[in-house]
Amino acid sequence: MTSIAMNEFGGPWTEQKLKILTEYLSRYTTVLKNQNFRLTYVDAFAGTGYIKVNSPDVRQSSSLLQDAVDGDAASVLKGSTRLALEVNDRPFDHFVFVEQNREYALALHQLKADFPDRDIHIEHANANEFLPQWCESQSQVRIPWQGHRAVIFLDPFATEVDWQTVQCIAETKSVDLWILFPLSALTRVLPKEREPDEAYAATLDRVYGDSAWRSALYNTQTQPTLFGGERVTAIRSDQRAIVDAYLRKLGSTFAKVAPSPKWFCNSRNSPQFAFMFAASNPAGAPIAVNIANHLLERW
Repeated sequence: MTSIAMNEFGGPWTEQKLKILTEYLSRYTTVLKNQNFRLTYVDAFAGTGYIKVNSPDVRQSSSLLQDAVDGDAASVLKGSTRLALEVNDRPFDHFVFVEQNREYALALHQLKADFPDRDIHIEHANANEFLPQWCESQSQVRIPWQGHRAVIFLDPFATEVDWQTVQCIAETKSVDLWILFPLSALTRVLPKEREPDEAYAATLDRVYGDSAWRSALYNTQTQPTLFGGERVTAIRSDQRAIVDAYLRKLGSTFAKVAPSPKWFCNSRNSPQFAFMFAASNPAGAPIAVNIANHLLERW
């Protein structure tokens, strides 16, 4: 195989994330195996199909290692796109891989050669621009949403996902969503003893969908000063509140959400991400969330 671009490995939790996702995809297609649905898997931050591993522990023990890439099998994990394509019992009917990085998007075309029996569409695009259009287009094609089901995986590096994109997914009432919530990136722009500057506040409005995060994450405290006056301070809630505010937003938009996301921490045990699941189809949501809950607790 010729040399290709690779995503850098995020941490030991990356393998957990991939195992949860892969097992869900396998169970999802099995549950719908005997139903007459067209099934689509959408990976909206698709990368290259490979992830470069930096952790010695993962290199020694991972079950997701790619067999051979440039003769260096011990340093590469299979990415989410490749793992989704390997679901065999009841494969997805269609795969959509979205990647904004041009070099990564070009590398994804190798998947078409490696999986010639799969229906793969590769889109070099911004996920926030592509996904709302894609969700809308599915209601207008020959097989509308009522004959179509999908799983979408949103795996951003930081705060790239707009709430408007998530809302469009929920409005399909036919899509299950896995999303990696960028807790550490948001924590960095949420000061502990004052509300964020307006530039950061605009980012938070975009991620949460409105400015309700202000009252959800900050409490006002009034303290006397040495000169007889008062000082008003906005005190930020803890990291769990940051995650819970987003979960509540998902719960108000989707049919059902997994109530306890998986927290992923760095080597210093500092929370970095929260892995969340939401189901938009009212009829299928209870089963979907039961499966997701089991996997989030297991891994």
